[in-house]
Amino acid sequence: MIGRQLLTDYEIVRVLGQGGMGTVYEARSTKTGRRVAIKWLHVRPFAPDDPDLLRFEQEARIAGSLDSPHVVAALAVDHDPESGVPFQVMELLDGEDVRALLGRVGPLRPDVALRILAQACEGLAAAHAVSVIHRDIKPENLFLARGGDGEVTVKLLDFGVAKIRRTPEAVGEGGALTAPAVSMTQSGQVIGTPLYMAPEQIENPKKVDARCDVYSMGVTLYAMLAGAPPHAHVKSLVELLYAITTQPPPPLAESAPWVPAEIARFVEKATAHARENRFPSVEAMRDALRPLLHEGVSLRQEALLGVTDEERKVVATYTVVPRPTKTERSAETVRTARTRAKRARLVAVVITLVVLGLAAFFLFGR
Repeated sequence: MIGRQLLTDYEIVRVLGQGGMGTVYEARSTKTGRRVAIKWLHVRPFAPDDPDLLRFEQEARIAGSLDSPHVVAALAVDHDPESGVPFQVMELLDGEDVRALLGRVGPLRPDVALRILAQACEGLAAAHAVSVIHRDIKPENLFLARGGDGEVTVKLLDFGVAKIRRTPEAVGEGGALTAPAVSMTQSGQVIGTPLYMAPEQIENPKKVDARCDVYSMGVTLYAMLAGAPPHAHVKSLVELLYAITTQPPPPLAESAPWVPAEIARFVEKATAHARENRFPSVEAMRDALRPLLHEGVSLRQEALLGVTDEERKVVATYTVVPRPTKTERSAETVRTARTRAKRARLVAVVITLVVLGLAAFFLFGR
């Protein structure tokens, strides 16, 4: 591939990375000299309704339609005339994703984490404005792009499993995206990354709305502040899905007691178990961030620092919430037991379908 030309303009220069789906190359425009990234799917026969192909094309279509500095730009999508393999031409980013940053410095300072989240909210708001639900918000999909002057811009990545909602208000709007005619998912399929998924996304991924992204943003903020998401200690997929669908995340104060109480309350609202108790939209979430960001949302490379040992020793002051009475606890226990039993049945169905799907994959291949 090195040295090949694509679209009569882009010359492949080097490999940037490889994954299960394909390879990312750096390329250079032979006309302008601009450096870009080429995302190339692995070579194999693709049926017109192949889910991997549909997701790949949808990702390019969504990213190319969003006019936001906080979404990675897709410049073109095409097929290689020799092999028929689809590829994307995307802006080339210099920097690292939030997962890599957490691995390098550990839990982030609260002001840094909030600034990253605020910029990510801008990119997500642009997607929600055209009825696109991302469904896979996580640290790996928030990229910290370095500019030449040291300024850092957060870029939202990977719309491969996004859902384009068919909404009445989107009909006839020039800026609205059209949902694919062929479904890219199967009933019972878990879409997203379980550690960051909202409960309703596990129970019925086809019925989610923008509040599932709000939840995932909240869990991502939790991970930035504590160094890991709420259920990172759970090793079994079955136990993880059960925990997410039957109980709220453990309080942030238990994992990161140095985080100010007002930020912990923000995380608690964003990750509320019932979606009607969360921020109603990512715009509302962004607006609720503003009082917590006393010096704005701009970021610089030198500010991407973790919490120091001294800062970890500081324990934030939290308001003590009165414990419910025995009668209140009894009533709440009954309601909780009924809700958990219903959710447990739904989770059991989801897990069974996932296991059957994996078994069919390994038995019969793709």
